[in-house]
Amino acid sequence: MISHAEMQPLEARIERLERQNRLFRRGALTCLIGLVSVGLMGQTKHPRKAPPAAPAAPVLPEKIEAGSFILKDSTGKTRAELSMAGTGPTLKLRDENGAALLTLSLNDSSPRGPMMLLSDSQNHAGFSLSVLEGMGSQLSLVGARPDIQARMEVAPEGTSFEMSDADGFTTSIGSGMQASKGKQPKKTTAASVILYGKERKVLWSAP
Repeated sequence: MISHAEMQPLEARIERLERQNRLFRRGALTCLIGLVSVGLMGQTKHPRKAPPAAPAAPVLPEKIEAGSFILKDSTGKTRAELSMAGTGPTLKLRDENGAALLTLSLNDSSPRGPMMLLSDSQNHAGFSLSVLEGMGSQLSLVGARPDIQARMEVAPEGTSFEMSDADGFTTSIGSGMQASKGKQPKKTTAASVILYGKERKVLWSAP
């Protein structure tokens, strides 16, 4: 059996341990509160960023109105034009030197109708196509010289095809008017063939 004298040191040690335990718990609680406070302050100073919004789709204008549109290349040269010319709307595509190699236009004056012209940079050789009111449709091919050409026409009077060379000779096939020396001009049919010499002199015809 433990005596009273032996119990006193034991009780003192237990009391001291309990006091230390209480101090330890108070310190741990204080540290926990401090850590929580620091975390909350950090969230307050550095709020979480919202994810970036998806880019909005570009808004395209429903209609653009202007007197003309000019398209330029990276060097600043005009390469295309869409404008209102004196006879109607015209589209021109140009090369690096500014020459219009393709022209598409709509003629508002008489005879009305669309026209298209293709040419080289020197405007020598060319291709033209037109559909004009009251005149039908025409297709023309011109070589390096204006007297070297071929032309096809579908007119109200009939259909014809004509080609000429640099020496002044021409072959005409189809409907048209045959000029005969000393005679009245004779109207030909789609089955007619006429060979012309220089100055449109008839060399041979059939029928």
